[in-house]
Amino acid sequence: MARKVSPLRQYLNSSKSLHYSLILTLPAVAIYEIGILILFKDSFFELRNTGEILLRSFFESLGLTNPLVVSSLLLALFIAVMVRGYKIEKNPGIHANYIIYMLLESMLWGSIIFISLQLFTQLPLQLVTMEEKISNINLAVGAGIFEELIFRLVLIGSFLILLERGLTIRSRVAVPIAVLLSALVFAAFHLFMETYSFPVFSQRVFGGLLLGSLFYARGYGISVYAHIIYNILILAYSW
Repeated sequence: MARKVSPLRQYLNSSKSLHYSLILTLPAVAIYEIGILILFKDSFFELRNTGEILLRSFFESLGLTNPLVVSSLLLALFIAVMVRGYKIEKNPGIHANYIIYMLLESMLWGSIIFISLQLFTQLPLQLVTMEEKISNINLAVGAGIFEELIFRLVLIGSFLILLERGLTIRSRVAVPIAVLLSALVFAAFHLFMETYSFPVFSQRVFGGLLLGSLFYARGYGISVYAHIIYNILILAYSW
């Protein structure tokens, strides 16, 4: 007789999956890419977050520099992976209420991360005009999407493969090492865009640890929206 899974356990398992994560994330990707085309049409490769710098640099190396083409490719990639993930997992339909629960959960985690990181230092932001505020809201969405993609989904996954399969380290040891290494890389890459400050650097490392732990425990989609909520709270606090 099959063991009955509780509704809570079913939600926790399903919401962590890649296809649920991408269903949750896809609207944010669409909003962000449309915003980029409208707001930054004259500086498409300048005002970037660290994760997207790496991703769009990769596209540039392939000779793809047209904003509309790059945005379309990114959206198509997210949809393709989402559909593929759904087919692999073969889950019987999509629970729409899970998406709502995931959003609410992300708001909770994003608020907790915001409160926790305020113990380190406040990021120096000076946003004067309404155009600057709208632009930075758009960039806050992009940072959540692409920094979680590069520094959590790709980097933590790569470190775990190296540690567990390459060095045969047990998961309970490999996971915290992978999360710590990704947090250090995450903080280090921000130095390409800002002057070094130990309080800010340590805050980014700690933020990377929190987001990395959240990603491992709850999946890509929830870590993306928690990151977005955190970024928006930072912007709102600076206004």
